[in-house]
Amino acid sequence: MFSGAHDFEISHSNFIVRESHHQTEDIQMAIQPPGYIRGMTDCPRSTLAFTGRNEILESLEKFFLSTTVPTNQKVFLLYGLGGVGKTQTALKFKQRLSSKKRLTKIYFIKANTEQLIQASYFDIAIDNGIVQAQDWHAGIHWLHSNQESWFIIMDKADDPKIPLTKYLPSCGHGNIIITSRNPDLQDVTTQSLEVQNMVPTEGIQLLSLKAVGGSLTAEQEKKVAQIAKRLHYFPLALVHAGAYIRQRKCLSTYLERLQNLRRQILEKEIPQSLDGYSLSIYATWKLSWDELSDQAKALLSVCAHLHYEKIPRLLFERAMKNIDNVYMPLGPSNAVDEARIILSELATFENVWDLNQFDEIVIEANSYSLLQVADEGLYEIHPLVQ
Repeated sequence: MFSGAHDFEISHSNFIVRESHHQTEDIQMAIQPPGYIRGMTDCPRSTLAFTGRNEILESLEKFFLSTTVPTNQKVFLLYGLGGVGKTQTALKFKQRLSSKKRLTKIYFIKANTEQLIQASYFDIAIDNGIVQAQDWHAGIHWLHSNQESWFIIMDKADDPKIPLTKYLPSCGHGNIIITSRNPDLQDVTTQSLEVQNMVPTEGIQLLSLKAVGGSLTAEQEKKVAQIAKRLHYFPLALVHAGAYIRQRKCLSTYLERLQNLRRQILEKEIPQSLDGYSLSIYATWKLSWDELSDQAKALLSVCAHLHYEKIPRLLFERAMKNIDNVYMPLGPSNAVDEARIILSELATFENVWDLNQFDEIVIEANSYSLLQVADEGLYEIHPLVQ
C-alpha cells in the first residue's frame, strides 16, 4: 500500500509518522483533503482597472476600523447578483485595510464548495507550520487559538445548501468578509451590504477605461454614456462591452450591434482578463440558473415577460384561482392551456394556490439574487437578467 514510503512505523494497527528533517516530506505524509493545492489561500490583488465603489469601501472601512468593541470578531457580508463586483470590491478593500491596520495574516478562501473550503483551511494550517495536520479542522483551530488580527475573504459562498456557520471560526477575534449571491447569509454576519449597479459617473468611467483607455472626444463621451446607461451601469456588462468595443473599434455602432446581436454579445467570453474572470454575462448567471428548481425557473420565466419592477404576487394568485373561470367562456385555447402548464409549477399538487409554497419558490430565486423582494408581495428582477 505504501510503496516507496519511509520514516514511519505501524504499531498495533496505528500508522505513526516519524519526525522528519524535511517539512515538505511531513506535508506529503499529512492527510491532504481533496482539492488541496499548496498556497491556495494566497490572496490575489484587485484588478488594475478597479473603479469607484467609494461608498461601499467607506462603509467597510468604518466597520472594520471601528474601536467601539475592539475584541469582537467582525464579519461583513457583501451580497448581490453574480458579476456585480463583490469579489473585486473585497480585494480592493483588503489593500486599503492593509495600509491602515496591521493584519498578521491574510487569506482568500474559495467557498464555492465545502470541499474547497475544507482544503483552504488545511492550507491555512500548513501555512502556519502545522505540517502534520490531520484534517481541515487544524486550520480553524489555529485561527481560533491565535488572537491575532487575521483577515479572511470567503469568496463566492453562493450555495445555500452549504452550512457556512460550520466554517466560521467561533472566536472573539479576526476579520472576515463573505461575498455571496445569497442574501440569507445576513443572518450569520455582523453587518451586510447589497452590492448593486454602479452609480452613473463610476459606470461611465469604467466603460471609458475599458473601451478607449485614453482621452475621449465629446462625441465619444456621449456614446460611452449612452452605452453605460443601456447596460444599467452593471460592472460585468461594462467590462465585457469595453473589451468588445476595444477589439472591434466599434464604439459608434455598439448600441446598434447590441440591438441586433444581443444574445451573441452577452454570451461572448473575454479571452484575456485582468482579474482572471473570463465568463460571459449570461454564463455567470447560468451558474445560478442551473441550480434552480423547475418551480423557480417557471417563476422567473413569467417575470421575464413583465416589467422588471413591482411585479405583484397578486398577479400569480389571481391567475391560479381564476384559470378555470377563464377557460370555460372562451372555449379551447392554446394560450390558456400553456398558462395552466406554467401555473401548475407554482401551485400545489392539486393545483391549488398556496402562499407558503409560493414564498418558498421566491426565497429560492432570491437566494441566488436572481429575484429581489422589493416589499411585501412585490418583486423585482434586474433588467439584464430579465
